[in-house]
Amino acid sequence: MIIREMSPDDFESFRVLYRDVHGYNRPHVVDRWRLLETPKGICPTAVADDNGRMAGLYTNWPVEISLGNETVLGAQTMDVMTHPEYRRQGLFTKLALFCYEMAMKMGYEVLYGFPNPFSYPGFIKCLNWDHTGDITHWVRPIKPSCHPNVPSLIGTFANLAMTVVPKGPRGDYLYHIGKPSDNQLEPLLESWCAEKDICCTARTTAWIHWRYSPKSQNNYEWICAFMNEELLAVAVWGIRNPSGKVAALKRACLVELLGQDQNAVRSVLRETIIRAGANGAASLETLCNVESVVQSMRRVGFYCHRKIPFIVRKLTTRNLEANIHNHAAWRIMGGDLDTF
Repeated sequence: MIIREMSPDDFESFRVLYRDVHGYNRPHVVDRWRLLETPKGICPTAVADDNGRMAGLYTNWPVEISLGNETVLGAQTMDVMTHPEYRRQGLFTKLALFCYEMAMKMGYEVLYGFPNPFSYPGFIKCLNWDHTGDITHWVRPIKPSCHPNVPSLIGTFANLAMTVVPKGPRGDYLYHIGKPSDNQLEPLLESWCAEKDICCTARTTAWIHWRYSPKSQNNYEWICAFMNEELLAVAVWGIRNPSGKVAALKRACLVELLGQDQNAVRSVLRETIIRAGANGAASLETLCNVESVVQSMRRVGFYCHRKIPFIVRKLTTRNLEANIHNHAAWRIMGGDLDTF
């Protein structure tokens, strides 16, 4: 067996491995978008090659990370897989270390991730990752009756209950459905990482265009609030294409909520809730630890569903402009998690 760097020629083998591990395949265009067409090109990925058969894989998803006064090349670990026939052979650790060495040579300096309970011990005990703290997964019920596990009678009353939960103020804003121009959007993106000593993914127009591309097949929609022709706030949300056991459940995802005017932020949040409900979503969910956003979400019925571990790993030996091991320094929003 050989541990090596993945090439575009391995794409179909990747899809075979994914199907064997998870029992289904994502759409072909989605996998190409995620794996081969990032703003930095192909994802730094290590594969275990057993005479032409892909036995395992470890992927880092490229993203620029703002650390205080500098921006560095970083990545989110995702799509870590070992074929069932090759488990308990230490492939996870071998693939990870090879991938880190490869990423370092390519200039990557910081990694972050949201491990599931099965992979968490390996990251912490074997690969020297730091669990800095947890990020809250927030959920706002919209139409509980749409959930397949909710009895119809209970669902009817639950739907009525949701109609009296505040959605927030509408305000005297001019709303636009659709992506704003880059010139309109850039001030909001700059404000995302304007604070000193924070760590966050650098939201650039190039990253935004790629991250919420139609190729993701999450049906992303932009909701913009204008006042006197100035863009004050924007929300981006989408509905995952349901499949498998959850085919009947539509879960809307709030992936961006940007703006310094909190009244405008709450107004686009209101519109998101309304439009998600009109599209048959059972709930609206997001991942967030930005206090101003959290306060706005609490006011309109979001509750803490669970906590997700957030882990980091430094690849460089130089001193960075911000401390990635300080959990309070990180700003995380829905789009920072690859499955949103």
